[in-house]
Amino acid sequence: MVDNGEFMDLFLKTTYGELQQAMAKPPADRRGWAAIYQRAIQVAEMQNLLFFRDRPETSDPRWAALTAQSRQNAADLAAAALLALRNTQTADFNAVQKKYAAVSDGCNGCHRAFAREAPTVKP
Repeated sequence: MVDNGEFMDLFLKTTYGELQQAMAKPPADRRGWAAIYQRAIQVAEMQNLLFFRDRPETSDPRWAALTAQSRQNAADLAAAALLALRNTQTADFNAVQKKYAAVSDGCNGCHRAFAREAPTVKP
């Protein structure tokens, strides 16, 4: 089984990078909102895998709390993007950006607690 750093590099880094690309500018159409929704859901689902890691740090109660918060942040972003996708006329990209910033904040909270050498994740 790979260590947590390698897990992040192999799975979450790529998925988060795709989310970054989708969030780089306000979506011009439904396709753009759908991309944000899809990438945010992928990040949330990948974070589900963090609950099943068999590494020493996962026995620390902070692991479950920080992982749950980080996953929830991604799910909240997905929900906001889905709402925007349903009605692009009234979609509020600024509100979605705030949800997106919370995703990177969640990642960084875990990095600070468990992997100080991990990079700072930027929105």
